Amino acid sequence: MKVLHTSDWHLGARLGRHDRTPDHLEALRGLLEVVESQRPDLVLHTGDLFDVSRPSHEAMSLAVQALRRLSAAAPTVVLCGNHDSAALLSVLHDLAGIAEPRTLWFVTEPQVLRFDVGDAAVAVACVPFVGPSAIADVARGETGSFEGTYADGIKGLNETLLDEAEAAVGTQGVVLYAAHLHVHGAQPARSEKRISVGDDYATHLTGLHRAVYAAFGHIHDAQLLPGGTTTGRYAGSLIPIDFGEQAQTKQCVVVDIGGDVVVGTHDLPGGRPLTRIEGDIDALLARAAQGGLDGHLLKARIVSDDPIPDLVDQLLAASPSCWIFDLVNVVRSRPTRAVVVDAELGEEPSLASLFGEWREKGANAAQRRAPDAEVLALFDAALGAGGDHVPDLGAVPVVAAATTALDILTVG
Repeated sequence: MKVLHTSDWHLGARLGRHDRTPDHLEALRGLLEVVESQRPDLVLHTGDLFDVSRPSHEAMSLAVQALRRLSAAAPTVVLCGNHDSAALLSVLHDLAGIAEPRTLWFVTEPQVLRFDVGDAAVAVACVPFVGPSAIADVARGETGSFEGTYADGIKGLNETLLDEAEAAVGTQGVVLYAAHLHVHGAQPARSEKRISVGDDYATHLTGLHRAVYAAFGHIHDAQLLPGGTTTGRYAGSLIPIDFGEQAQTKQCVVVDIGGDVVVGTHDLPGGRPLTRIEGDIDALLARAAQGGLDGHLLKARIVSDDPIPDLVDQLLAASPSCWIFDLVNVVRSRPTRAVVVDAELGEEPSLASLFGEWREKGANAAQRRAPDAEVLALFDAALGAGGDHVPDLGAVPVVAAATTALDILTVG
């Protein structure tokens, strides 16, 4: 039998103002191609189907379409991750139960699911995300109470579920394990700040060797489970969620279970490349002119001696299809004025003179087109207004006309 393992889709994710749906669509097409070629008997999705607990209509629609395709190919199990809403997935689970025979399961509480795959009986011990505050509720056991660390609670829960799984399929059956947890020793990407990977959440692999394969979600960098004692993997996220994941290869896992257990990975398209650049404008524009930024999501820090007011325009002229996430112009030498402590302070300059100096020397001064004399005169007039007298800056006739029109309408 074959098992396909995928995880951490984060549907509905955004990178700044950029919707990641086009990237998800490309990655999901690649995943469905693997499903078509490999023909799995079971699909395990190990959590974080959505990026937020209240996903948009578009994100939910994409999830429904993708899971419909997956579950049409093989029974599909989706765990609840820390980004998912257990209440929402429970509703989706109830809706999926309308179909006969059922082919899609959403798991929001630790449990064992049993399947018949050909002549083989298969049991999956499922552990959705369990927060530290909830561990006591799921690890009480027969005593009705729990005292210990988070890792102790998960270890006891795993033992209970694996006992149940082995009892469900017997000695000739296949036991699998699926969880959305952080395992001690796994390597998260440096920028994965939104996932819970602190010591309070760390678990261990003790006892999981009883499962033929352990499918994990939660860590976005695809990798083998640490330690070498348990056969299993983190499938990783479907697309690079942020620039900390830009160098990661995104993939899904196919497990071939026969006389031996063969674990293979299949690379997936990650959507638009995430590109980070730091340098001068010449290097940026040269790469753009060669097509090196076409269709890329860009984060760039451009250093220059003087401000580059039209930096964005220059970039988009060279690469119109570049998607700018963040473009910062760092100026090396801004004009400064020395402070002489011993000198007499003298009279404080007026606001009008300060405004005039800013007009003359401030950033982007060369690009200003309004006549200085007229602008300064208006500014001085505005400052000089006091009491009930307000200078006419060209608005009085407009206000008078508007007032007259309103009076006519009111009377009418």
